[in-house]
Amino acid sequence: MCDVPMDGISVSDLGPAVLSILKSPKDYIGKNIGLSAEKLTVAQYAAIMSKVSGKVIKDAKMPPDVYEKLPFGGAEEMASMFKFYLMIPDRDVALTHKLNPNTKSFQQWLEEKKEAFIKAL
Repeated sequence: MCDVPMDGISVSDLGPAVLSILKSPKDYIGKNIGLSAEKLTVAQYAAIMSKVSGKVIKDAKMPPDVYEKLPFGGAEEMASMFKFYLMIPDRDVALTHKLNPNTKSFQQWLEEKKEAFIKAL
């Protein structure tokens, strides 16, 4: 991913943010609103996953064009998502936290899901 930061947010944090938008339509009508809890590189995501799981997780440093050829369902779609992130989409971390002050960081979210995450490894 060329060390490009990727936006991330827990699905459970989206609802309260959207509710805030719906409660203030005059402030947001006609605007494109990009939500993000934080922007992390793949290496930063891997470091957090390593810290939480106690296992070494590394950035494979695989470009999207190689990733899309991997032999599993969804590889092409994921590669398309990675290509999108390389375009550095406009997401507003500060606005997200204003709309939902309880928005979790990736590490906070992963700590909450630690047991399921470790089991999935």
